Amino acid sequence: MTKRSVLISGGGPAGLAAALLFDRLGWDEIVLAERRAGPSDFEKNKSFNYLVDKRSQRLFERLGILDRLPPVGVATREFTATTITPDGKAETKGVPIIDPGRPVCYWTTRRALLTMLYEAIGDLASERVRLLYGHKAAGLSRSEAGGLSVEVEDGEGRTETFEPTLVLACDGLNSAIRAGLSAMPGTDPARFEMIATPSLSTGLRYKVLNLPSRFATKGGAEVDDPAMSYILPSRHKERTKACALFAFPVADASHPRSVNMIREADHELWKLATADDLFAFLEDSFPQLAIRELVSREEAEDFVSLEAGAFPAPQYARELLASFGEGEQGAGARSHALLVGDAAHAFPPDLGLGVNSALQDVDRLAHHLEAESDLDSALTAYAGERLPEARDLCWLVTHVFPEQYNHRPWAMRRWIAGFMLRRGLNAVAPQVFARPGFFLTQDPDLTYGEMRAAIEQTDARLKMAGIGSLALGAAASALALRG
Repeated sequence: MTKRSVLISGGGPAGLAAALLFDRLGWDEIVLAERRAGPSDFEKNKSFNYLVDKRSQRLFERLGILDRLPPVGVATREFTATTITPDGKAETKGVPIIDPGRPVCYWTTRRALLTMLYEAIGDLASERVRLLYGHKAAGLSRSEAGGLSVEVEDGEGRTETFEPTLVLACDGLNSAIRAGLSAMPGTDPARFEMIATPSLSTGLRYKVLNLPSRFATKGGAEVDDPAMSYILPSRHKERTKACALFAFPVADASHPRSVNMIREADHELWKLATADDLFAFLEDSFPQLAIRELVSREEAEDFVSLEAGAFPAPQYARELLASFGEGEQGAGARSHALLVGDAAHAFPPDLGLGVNSALQDVDRLAHHLEAESDLDSALTAYAGERLPEARDLCWLVTHVFPEQYNHRPWAMRRWIAGFMLRRGLNAVAPQVFARPGFFLTQDPDLTYGEMRAAIEQTDARLKMAGIGSLALGAAASALALRG
């Protein structure tokens, strides 16, 4: 039997889950290369909060690790938040844009999820799995046998060469594997290019500020429930000064509570050059907070020194799969490269589907590997399924709720009106009008293509209804004039 080996580039959630998957499938060699020093290596501008939904949970169940999720997450079905206004008043209420019928999800942090997956590999995986932290994929080429050769480099510049059966690109939007495939001789450079569509949230800048998990505000209201979400709006209303701190639930109260600050590129926040500038801005914006008690000087200096991230345009790769060599019947070894997660599709976090769609990719790859009799058929079936889904997923991100950051208040008001209209019409005539798009994206049993089709059908019917109403109004006006 031919040796089966996989080289996984990228040690994020999808990469670590894939390592555990291929070990469970009995592959002979599983190598993961990750540039960070370790799974818990804390990147302040990547201390993201994840809402792990049923799409991810299906993969964890397949891998036998679903029981490890609740201890590192906060279970939720609805979404309740406490808003503490600049005058110190607190109000707790549910957010009506969450579908009350969705399955249980779990709030967790990127660090907690990565640590959970890493520990699962340590506890459950065999010695066939090699985790190479502090390493990166440095180049792709054709091997002497006609397959793929991957050069992996450590932090000291030392290299090791692999000739795997499968190269799995789990290395994000700026994928080294995707770039390497495009640069290979004889390959059309456009074959793996990303196809992008700008969205209202494209280009928004973000940084993460770390606050204690529990603290009191000046008005007496307390941020004291790790399982609660908190919204702390600033006192300003001007577009270039207004902002808010969003603090999501944390399972471990000993860890800091990361708050996202997301605004447009010309916002005053991105012009702050020193820790004192940041302190002055926060004290002016958030009178409900004792800023200097909550934010250390070291945290402030880190915040201003880090370059703000920027939301990408929703985009997907033109192709997901490349195959090389002739296999056992030909002259050389048969090998493949496959794009997964952000390497295949990337977008702003509007719908909370980044980590979930990436882990869903791994779950669907597992399905095809188990269902098909040979690797070529499995990978071809996977790419045939996931490429249209990536395209439709990016369409959803562009169209469903990019207004949510309230950086264009008029757009947010328009979205709320549209959401309430669609929700009401669905309640009255569910066979005619689909649930609002944001509800649909919370349904893990629908494909992204099914969601898109339902939204487009409802939009078309609303447009026809609007045209019909205008026509009836014009006819009534004409009759009234004649009378």
